[in-house]
Amino acid sequence: MIWFILGILIVLLAIYLYLNNTLLETTRYTIGVPFLKEPLEGAKIVHLSDFHLPKEGISIQTLLKKVAQEKPDVIALTGDLIQVDEKFPAKKLAQLSKGLADIAPTYAVTGNHDLGGGHLREWEQVLSEAGVTVLIDEAVWQPIKGSGLVIMGLSEKENFEMTPKPILKGVELAEGWKDETRILLAHHPEFLEEYLMDLTRVPDVILSGHAHGGQIRVPFVGGLFAPGQGRFPKYTSGVHFDPHLPNKRMVVSRGIGNSSFPFRVNNRPEMIVIELK
Repeated sequence: MIWFILGILIVLLAIYLYLNNTLLETTRYTIGVPFLKEPLEGAKIVHLSDFHLPKEGISIQTLLKKVAQEKPDVIALTGDLIQVDEKFPAKKLAQLSKGLADIAPTYAVTGNHDLGGGHLREWEQVLSEAGVTVLIDEAVWQPIKGSGLVIMGLSEKENFEMTPKPILKGVELAEGWKDETRILLAHHPEFLEEYLMDLTRVPDVILSGHAHGGQIRVPFVGGLFAPGQGRFPKYTSGVHFDPHLPNKRMVVSRGIGNSSFPFRVNNRPEMIVIELK
């Protein structure tokens, strides 16, 4: 009898882990932006991060269908699209990139795995040929409904400690963008305070990933570990702000795939849908 019960428990655990790693969850946030221009009211951004192809777990076709159903104005990819120690997944990366770019204007920044795998040039070429705009410490204007957003992108660095401060110093903004709504794509959520240091470039909304939701999530506690933050990390999921600039928000994605640790626990792959108000 005990072996029968143990077998049932093992099967249930396997099913639970399977669903936690393959069943996409959609999380919706309404983000208030002071002085948002009227045409941008209700503008929608789909935020995706940390696919770690080919270890994405979920069906890319299913994801593309769900993204298309949202009818987003912009799609943001915040790094680690590929897994550093795997063969470069050119076919899957192209499928994902083209599928997203066919739905809406899509922007991407590098993560530590994209930079560290030795395939950065191929990575950028695949995305660019698919129609995805790769932002390497730059900002662009994205027209939306008679107005638009400034999309800023901070690229991954070999050593952020050696990067000149403020950290967004190298992202140039056109003179006419001073009063426009700014969205920053930046892989690392642990640098929230640094993203807000330069008031001439401070974004209204920051989109980040990297933390994988803390990998294992415990009710009332949150994630247990995240790279760059260690145990019981602060920024693993949800919406955050710095008390000195409470009107600026950072939205952290739990991501899609897995890296070195093979399982997500109480932490399903996540697609974030943001509506601006």
